[in-house]
Amino acid sequence: MAAKSDDHSLPPGFGTRPWLLLLHETVVPEVRGKTCLGGMHGDWLLMLHESTADCFLLRISTNPRTKIQLPPLHQPLNFLSTIKMLESPDSPKCTILIASSPEVEEESYLLYCRPGEDEWTKLVSPFNDIHLSAFMCNYEGKICSACSNLVVIDMVDGKIQRVGTIKDEEKYARGSGCYHVVESCGKLFLLWIEELGCFGNDGLLTAIDVFCLDLELMSWERVESIGSDRTFLISENYTFSCPSIEGVLQGNCVYLVWSSCDSERLYKFCLDDMTISFQQIPPQPTKPLCRAFWTVPASIESILPMEISDKPNSLLSTKLSKDILLNDLDEHDGLGNSLCLWEHLPVDLLELIVSNLSLVDRIRFPTVCMAWSKVSNPIEQAKVWPWLMHISKQDGMCRLFDPLRGEVYNMQVSIFDTNEDRHIFRSSKDGWVFTSAGIYGHDIFIINPFTEDIVEPPMFERRYHYNGVSFSSPNPMCPNCYFFGINSSLSGKFLNIHTWRHEETEWIEQRFEYDVPFPVGYNNPVMFCGKFYCLGRKGNLGAFDPTSNTWEILDKPEPIHVEMDLLQNDHRGREFCYLVDLEGELISVLLHNASEAPRVFKLDLTKMSWVEVEDIGGGALFLDHRTSHGVGSPDGGHGNRIYFPRYSVDRKPVFYDMDNKMYYPSFYGHIEPLNCVWVVPNLHKNESTSED
Repeated sequence: MAAKSDDHSLPPGFGTRPWLLLLHETVVPEVRGKTCLGGMHGDWLLMLHESTADCFLLRISTNPRTKIQLPPLHQPLNFLSTIKMLESPDSPKCTILIASSPEVEEESYLLYCRPGEDEWTKLVSPFNDIHLSAFMCNYEGKICSACSNLVVIDMVDGKIQRVGTIKDEEKYARGSGCYHVVESCGKLFLLWIEELGCFGNDGLLTAIDVFCLDLELMSWERVESIGSDRTFLISENYTFSCPSIEGVLQGNCVYLVWSSCDSERLYKFCLDDMTISFQQIPPQPTKPLCRAFWTVPASIESILPMEISDKPNSLLSTKLSKDILLNDLDEHDGLGNSLCLWEHLPVDLLELIVSNLSLVDRIRFPTVCMAWSKVSNPIEQAKVWPWLMHISKQDGMCRLFDPLRGEVYNMQVSIFDTNEDRHIFRSSKDGWVFTSAGIYGHDIFIINPFTEDIVEPPMFERRYHYNGVSFSSPNPMCPNCYFFGINSSLSGKFLNIHTWRHEETEWIEQRFEYDVPFPVGYNNPVMFCGKFYCLGRKGNLGAFDPTSNTWEILDKPEPIHVEMDLLQNDHRGREFCYLVDLEGELISVLLHNASEAPRVFKLDLTKMSWVEVEDIGGGALFLDHRTSHGVGSPDGGHGNRIYFPRYSVDRKPVFYDMDNKMYYPSFYGHIEPLNCVWVVPNLHKNESTSED
């Protein structure tokens, strides 16, 4: 069954560890003019020539490559979905299965064959309410389909058996994303990977949830780990489990190939600290379809799990409390010199020193000695800029990254210390964080994590589904504060607005339908000149006036993108867009990909038009789809920069320098917390007042 190939050399180590393959006909001539339907059983690929129906298995981890001919496959590609292989081609039980596509075929069926057979056999599902198109995996020598139902497919007898219905309490709470099912160490895992909006494999991955099937309860149970000895590898609908390999594959991580605007990307989800990072995979794609496949040699799949020690997180080295920083100072400096001389510095000199200290140093300052604790030290006058706040577990511990100082602090927030509710950061303003909780995210509150002041609006009627949320006052405890949320359909023809005031018992909803679409961007509304301004993905603006309770799409400024078909593979229309108030000026930023500079526009209020600019007057922008901030004069040497919610292993922030027109340290390969938000530290204890 094997056919010889040419002698293209394989890279060192190929066949001894997992590899990510980008098939190219100049390197692998067997794939010329053919389509790879996916990877199976580790290091086998199923290839198809559409015009001739030529179908075969190809193994390129051997030298020479191995080819096994299969029966002709005449179904069009759009009729086909997931593929699986039961046991390797070396086994007489080897069976290749292809599921029909639910988008095209009303009938749910499987096509299967064994090497050496002359034709594919069709096996129709006897269940009208179950489609076998996805979530298939090998389990205990059989093929299982597991999502809402557990179905076992016995290829020896040619039978499809429903074992039972699987309970999934969070099924209807999920937004846009994709499922993957994988067997690992005798357990079935369900992975839910969420993307921002509905960009059709061209969006921003924002969350990962992992569940393990409890066979006694027949229920998907949420877990925080897949095991320190395991790694999951995903490409399109195909998921593999393999042992972690030191220096190659990190344990308790999920590696995912994903198409984006700029290139194929390899994402790594780290479940230990709930962070994500991604690398660019060359070459750049010609269309937004995944063309990379994992190859996992059988020698790797058969390795027994080995426990590896968890590496300490080098970032979490400094602890922050709301009262003092826990960096204790001794009475001596370590050289035998008494620190009592510090007590006798002139007060005016100490006050001058205090006036130039950062927030953290102001907190530390009074702990040096008794005399320093009596020096006037107004915390609210400290220089502040946005920090990146991140929570990875429901243990109440928040981590804060200071991008200008490169420091990371820990802060305990009691309301986040619960195992019952998951808390997700949605936006922030003036040190207050808009947070959702519960399975559906409809239980919401606004909290100042530094003081633990809290505002609790009514629950949403359905799951959290907003493009952006904000509020009008710097102090949301103020009775006159107005709370605002907005969302639109993908096309932008339908738009909903939700508002709430303190005296109201529920959120008020307004619905709009437009002939000229206004697809709302995924960013926070900005309170500007008394109105909530919202940026559309076309680059135009909408505004909500809380005094008159009216919404309008502005005629000016004109859209930056006049024509945009969001339902097609329009990469330009899939730019990420941000709206920021920078020192009284409205700024919009459009970011296409890493090979292009961010496009920055200022709103000319006299002409109501966008003006593209090359610098922002020494200011700094801190961008994220949850909340973006502008700082007019950041700490020295940090102006004319655009910061992103990522940092390197050695605590360097990721930013774009508008002067040098470069990304630093680079756009790719850095750490981004999944559940994070930019927040400006605010240690001022608030009380409900009648003034804004």
